Amino acid sequence: MDRISNLPDEIICHIGSFLSAKEAAFTTVLAKKWRNLFTIIHKLHFDGSLKNGESFTDFVDGVLALPATSRVRNFSLKWFAHVKNDELINRCLCHVLKLGVMALELQINDKEGYSLPFEIFTCETVSELTLGYGFAIDILPANVFLPSLKTLSLYKVGFFEFGRCAFKTLLGACPLLEELTIRCLNWEHWRWSRVVSSPTLKRLTITRGGWSSFDASDFKSVSFETPSLAYLFYSDYVPKRYLNVDFSSLVEAKLHLCPEEHYNWDRTDTARFHPINLLNGLKDVESLNLCSIMSLDMFYVFREALPVFEKLLHISVALSNFCWYPLPLLIKKSPNLKTLTIDGRLHYRSFYYCPESTVCLCVSEYAFLLKCPLEILKITEYYGSLEELIQMKYILGKLSCLELWWKFILRHLMKES
Repeated sequence: MDRISNLPDEIICHIGSFLSAKEAAFTTVLAKKWRNLFTIIHKLHFDGSLKNGESFTDFVDGVLALPATSRVRNFSLKWFAHVKNDELINRCLCHVLKLGVMALELQINDKEGYSLPFEIFTCETVSELTLGYGFAIDILPANVFLPSLKTLSLYKVGFFEFGRCAFKTLLGACPLLEELTIRCLNWEHWRWSRVVSSPTLKRLTITRGGWSSFDASDFKSVSFETPSLAYLFYSDYVPKRYLNVDFSSLVEAKLHLCPEEHYNWDRTDTARFHPINLLNGLKDVESLNLCSIMSLDMFYVFREALPVFEKLLHISVALSNFCWYPLPLLIKKSPNLKTLTIDGRLHYRSFYYCPESTVCLCVSEYAFLLKCPLEILKITEYYGSLEELIQMKYILGKLSCLELWWKFILRHLMKES
């Protein structure tokens, strides 16, 4: 008996996980023991961008050679070649789907258009599905159902099924879905599919596909029907309105939002945009991170409709030396606030421009801090200027409940002294 065969089964299985599909198929004929062990293949991966790897045809031949008794746990296919191989790709995928795959990752860049096989949308075993990029899901099978899917990631994937909300249909076919990630999203191209609807979804990440090219002519509404959602990262243009928003379980939200036609809000936007449902949907959030000044401005522009954030304990704002005029309003609307993070420098007026005072008018009335229950203040950037020290004096003198201000600043001051 050779040395490998004498190894424990778990070691042999780990070794087998590094084999290609063709090698794994060949090893099943070497020994009866190996045939049983290598029926479970932990990972099959093909990356078409690698020049020195095996050919795609050899990879597919190896996959198709796997017996029906094999089980593939993780399958990853990255195909970026200019040669069109849709038929070969789909033959490979259909065979893998029969082998109990649990994690499936497809990155297929086909400029001529690519259509996924229907079998992907009826797979009973896949729990993690990653799809990208550049192709569209034109139509779904009538029996679409993914009963085990918990994690869905989409990268540059479109939905264009005419007259039907294909995206909503897909989410509705995933009864266990917990995490959804959509990157490089362009809602304006999802004409019938601008509804995120899932009763089980807990984590949602949405990021914009491009901030420079945007057609707002048909970007009218977006809806979030997600009653179990606990975490939200949302970076996008704001549509004309939010029709339905259910964030009743939301704990943490990170927002990077701006008007669809420009980067700054103004008073006229109250007649053109209606994000009220979104703002009201955030009323029970515990941690709010406004990743841009535009996001904070939205709260200020629509302040008349802003709810009281009774459960809000932590706020992080990216001010980067911008005026603080929206911040007092948000703090007043957060009666139980405990932690405030200023992501950037303190805002002040330079001695060069205003020698009589460094305190900007936007925060000259520090009275809003007197009743603030803030216990922890964090400031991520500090340069040790006299103006910053004066501004810090005003802030710390008003916060009667303050217990800690970020140790980064304390360390910096100790070094300076």
